[in-house]
Amino acid sequence: MDGSDFIALDEQQIIQSCFDATIAALHDLGLEVTFSTDMSGWVAMMSSAPNIHLVIPTFNPEHNDLTPDDSFWVKLTRIDDRRDIACIANRLYVTDSFIELMRTQRLWFSRGPRKLVDLVVPPDMPILSGRIGHHGGLWIHPDWRKHGLSGYMTRLARCASLRRFDVDWHCGFVHGTLAEKGLPTAAVTGYAYPRMVLAIDGWNPITDKEDRFYLPWISRAEIRAQLVDETRRLVAHRDQESVRRMAVT
Repeated sequence: MDGSDFIALDEQQIIQSCFDATIAALHDLGLEVTFSTDMSGWVAMMSSAPNIHLVIPTFNPEHNDLTPDDSFWVKLTRIDDRRDIACIANRLYVTDSFIELMRTQRLWFSRGPRKLVDLVVPPDMPILSGRIGHHGGLWIHPDWRKHGLSGYMTRLARCASLRRFDVDWHCGFVHGTLAEKGLPTAAVTGYAYPRMVLAIDGWNPITDKEDRFYLPWISRAEIRAQLVDETRRLVAHRDQESVRRMAVT
């Protein structure tokens, strides 16, 4: 399959092609993908994961009214011993302003009035409104880091968000220690967002301390183009690996 084969694909074909290529790449690593809308399962996995000190309330049914119509999570499991080694969660928001969800804390807590958050997003950033997919709660077992799983997981979340929720935008919320290393904008090994801005530089309600958090985002048109490019890359890589294996044999 060369690049020209993707030109005539409609959106659902683009999504399915990227799903198939990503799942095949993960299978080559010995990993199986599971999707679930039972968000309590994500909470349980994160609560028992090593080196996790905070279970983000955004995807926690104790703090939000979550249903299969607006939330799901993805898990990676080793095929050989059924050991869970990674997860990511995703939600849908339908809103006139994603920034207001952050300012009012409704991004994290759906119940009760709360203190307004002082944001530092630039005034010229576009208004993120409509149907917005939001990923978070990404965890990868320490033994499996440096395998590009962050890229695989966010790509799966984006594919499913586009298919299930028909999103106009997709975004994240990333701590400064990761954002300032470039992970959200890394094209292959990271989250592959084309841009991000500093959103919180001060008190953060989910950590209750002074923090720096960044907001990366991508439009629907950019997601489509990104999925096509990534599918091309994965298919070409798999074909090259097959040739190498044949040559060695």
